Amino acid sequence: MGEHAVKLVEISLTAAEARSRAVAVTSWLLDREVIVPNTARDEVMAPSEFRAGPRCSDAALEAERWVGGGHTGVDVVAQRVVHHAIANYEPPTCPHCSAAAIDFDDHHALIEPWLHDRVEASVLCVTCGRSTLAGDLEGRWSFQIGDLAVVFHNWPPLADGFVAELGALMGPRTRMVVEHL
Repeated sequence: MGEHAVKLVEISLTAAEARSRAVAVTSWLLDREVIVPNTARDEVMAPSEFRAGPRCSDAALEAERWVGGGHTGVDVVAQRVVHHAIANYEPPTCPHCSAAAIDFDDHHALIEPWLHDRVEASVLCVTCGRSTLAGDLEGRWSFQIGDLAVVFHNWPPLADGFVAELGALMGPRTRMVVEHL
């Protein structure tokens, strides 16, 4: 079994907005008791700042059975990071025609300018020719770049309603990336 993470990434915030929203997001998760502070942090077995709370099943139906042991936890990240699917990577699809919109090499060439220069490229779909911002391409097994993320380490799939509610709190362009090592 490998490591797995479900990441909700807000891709449209400035660094200052992300820091402010991170406080609100953390408070919301704590107030709902989806998470609690991790008072037994361990660099190897429990490195996350938060662990599953008593109402973690509000976020993921089977969370109570899955989380709580080593290598499970939640982190709220307020820094500009590439959130990548790693071993599960698949090129994203076009939201207009559902075909693969861009190949691996061309897609990965977008990382540096988007990460460092904050230039989110428009991608011309190789199949239908329509233009879409890179962050609006579809695919949970792809990558996104943003200044705010909530990372659920080794949790079961998150409930759609929870994702929608948390995403709305995070910002208007919250995307999901599923990482597997």
